[in-house]
Amino acid sequence: MVFRNPEFLALLALLPLMVAVWLRRRGRVSLPALGLRLLTVGLLALAVANPVLSISAPSQALLVLAVDQSDSLGPEGQAALRADAERLAHSHSGPAQVIFFGADAAAAPDSAQGRPRTDQTDIAGALRTARGMIGPGGGRVVLLSDGAQTRGDALAEAQALAAAGIPVDTLAYQPPERPEVWVTAIEGPQTLREGEEFTVTVVVRTTGPAEARVDLLAGDRALLSQQVALAAGENRFTHTNTAGRAGVLSLRAVVTAAPDTLERNNGAAATVLVAPAPRVLLVAEQSRSAATLRSALRDAGVLAELLEPQAVPPQLSALAPYEAVVLVDVPAGAFSLDQMAALREFVRSEGRGLLATGGRSSFTLGAYKDTPLEEALPVTMTPPPRPERSEVTLLLIMDQSASMGPDTGSSKFNMAKEAAILATESLREEDRVGVLAFDVGQEWVVDFQRVGTGLGMAEIQSRIGSLPMGGGTDIYGALEVGLPALAAQPGRVRHAVLLTDGRSFTDERDLYRSLIEQARARDITLSAIAIGSDADTNLLSELAQLGAGRYHFAESPEDIPRLTLLESEIARTEPQVEGAFRAEQTQPHPALRGYAPNEIPQLGGYVATTLKPEAELVLQSPEGDPVLATWQYGLGRAVAWTPGVEAPWAADWSGWPEYGRFWASLIRYTLPEPDSGPLQVRVVSSGDTVTVVADAVAPSGGPMDLADTTATITLPDGTARQVALRQTAPGRYTQDVALPEDGPYAVDVRQVKDRQERTASAGYVQRYPAEYAPPADPSAGAALLAEISTATGGTALQGGGALAGTVGGGGGAGGRSLWPWLLLTAALLWPLEIAVRRGWLRRRYR
Repeated sequence: MVFRNPEFLALLALLPLMVAVWLRRRGRVSLPALGLRLLTVGLLALAVANPVLSISAPSQALLVLAVDQSDSLGPEGQAALRADAERLAHSHSGPAQVIFFGADAAAAPDSAQGRPRTDQTDIAGALRTARGMIGPGGGRVVLLSDGAQTRGDALAEAQALAAAGIPVDTLAYQPPERPEVWVTAIEGPQTLREGEEFTVTVVVRTTGPAEARVDLLAGDRALLSQQVALAAGENRFTHTNTAGRAGVLSLRAVVTAAPDTLERNNGAAATVLVAPAPRVLLVAEQSRSAATLRSALRDAGVLAELLEPQAVPPQLSALAPYEAVVLVDVPAGAFSLDQMAALREFVRSEGRGLLATGGRSSFTLGAYKDTPLEEALPVTMTPPPRPERSEVTLLLIMDQSASMGPDTGSSKFNMAKEAAILATESLREEDRVGVLAFDVGQEWVVDFQRVGTGLGMAEIQSRIGSLPMGGGTDIYGALEVGLPALAAQPGRVRHAVLLTDGRSFTDERDLYRSLIEQARARDITLSAIAIGSDADTNLLSELAQLGAGRYHFAESPEDIPRLTLLESEIARTEPQVEGAFRAEQTQPHPALRGYAPNEIPQLGGYVATTLKPEAELVLQSPEGDPVLATWQYGLGRAVAWTPGVEAPWAADWSGWPEYGRFWASLIRYTLPEPDSGPLQVRVVSSGDTVTVVADAVAPSGGPMDLADTTATITLPDGTARQVALRQTAPGRYTQDVALPEDGPYAVDVRQVKDRQERTASAGYVQRYPAEYAPPADPSAGAALLAEISTATGGTALQGGGALAGTVGGGGGAGGRSLWPWLLLTAALLWPLEIAVRRGWLRRRYR
């Protein structure tokens, strides 16, 4: 009798413990009840130990010898196991049948028809074949192998043999140590874009020191050829290159080494799906402000089209050609609500990218608050709270010329006066305000004074409300009076807002530039609100740019109060933070792949925002404010860069050699994956074949059915094979394919329906079988064989003369599991023990 789980016999130690407890309690349970209880526990312990009663079989019982001939044994091991099998067969007094196995089982190892495939080790398959040969007549199996299975579940099949009463004896062969060099992997990106820089690493392992040459190829083009000295263990070799044309990029690594044993494991492959260069939309109010960025992106492999905000399509369908949109310091006021909603859905619903960059006209400074742009971005437009806030001095320079009239109704003039009143209400008591009205002359409607409350506020608003209309327009004269007066006021935050609907008598830009530069030297900022199409929009936008402020266009009189209030709120909250600093990286992030924090140039300022809870903070300022933030928004990604792309806060960046690559990296992070889309292709491994799967979605969002779908498979040698994919489920098309060799494969799928054609590609690598990779644990094979013998009631043979005597003596044996009978007996004794202990039997027979 053999116990398959002998470790559970330790439970028998409970029996003396139960007797000791019985004695300590002075026999509270009767002796017959104790005996029945001890017998029940003993039977349960024996049952879980799973005893098998060996049954001698007739001398004519079949002996099946399963002989491993897989390549992991080497020629010497294969020959040694064949010799052992022959000796065992001759020593057996009854019939014996020999099967040879590797990936499958065969009758002979050398004949053309009966030779098994040797590139895998399928022990489970060999045991299954042996069980089928023995059948119900009984017999025995001897398994001769190194135990390094690479396919199937040998232990599960051993359980099936045990249930059939067929023991398995095992003979473990331990291959001798031999020098081996093998390529384990090529590590690199799975997807790229045309022109994108990438890095791949070839990983080579060796059992000992070796001299080798490592070659890395892309198709037929050599990328790397390096003579190296390999150290025992893992060796890594890195190469950086640039992605070429769109399609599947096939990479192959080959190592030629000495000393080495197996050649088939000297190569590895990888495939990378290369998508066309991304096409993105640059949006900027001033085209020259984004021209440098556009040129740098083109050099980095990103195709950028430049548009002004008003030209951005408000329909999603018109944005379809673009994979990402980049806002270059664009205020929300430059967009219509429909345009902003389209940009939001461009990211959320279409899975495209959005990158918003900072400047004096974006984020909080650009009135993004409570707009669809704020919804899409990873930051809110509320600046973080500061311990102290400087007092604000606000100067409103209001056009009172006749063109602003009439002085009744919702005229531009009345809206401007209402805007001035709202601006005073948004300031705090300690802030200061001044109102200068102008036509051809200038008049101080409100001299600079603290806002205050009560009568002070009422007086200010009364003066603004009673302001009369005048004549012509002299913008330069108003600035010449207002800006020096503002410079004379105390405080650090001093801001002027110019509101006008006309054209100035003076149009000498040098005079304006000189005047505003003097104001900027005193830390004065100037914003401009152009009212209506008659305003000199070119002059006003230039003045705002010179004055480090914002330019707004009020298309209708009703827009004036909102824009003026926005300017007063911006001045009050002080969202811009200026001063040289170096951004701190909070965590490694794919958006900055390849950049260390100290490699990024210094910045001169940013727009203060607050990170949304779900967003990732990648770069932060010394104050902890977001500099670079990202998040997943719906199906797409959005990125906020709170400094600018140029002066004043990134003035030196355009001269940075990595300028284009840095911005290309941020943009590429936002792009949809190249393998996404309405037609997606994948290759699924299934034993000796693969299945090409194409999933197709119709424009309506439902499955694309009944489409003509074909796949062109490019083999590692460059030849192509075309197969038709058949529909197997709604929108799914598949086909099983046998791949003839190891290496990289490119699969290009073409689908046609209703004269509409769609294409998609995928790569697949058929690795060399695990048979050719040395095992991580050389003793694991012998341990597996020992488990098989234990599970089936067989013997782990040792070889030589003992081997022949052990198997041949009994002519084969079977076994019968006893645990069901033991468990049944214990179950019957349990109620009997209860009856005896409670005295039911005594009362019944009195």
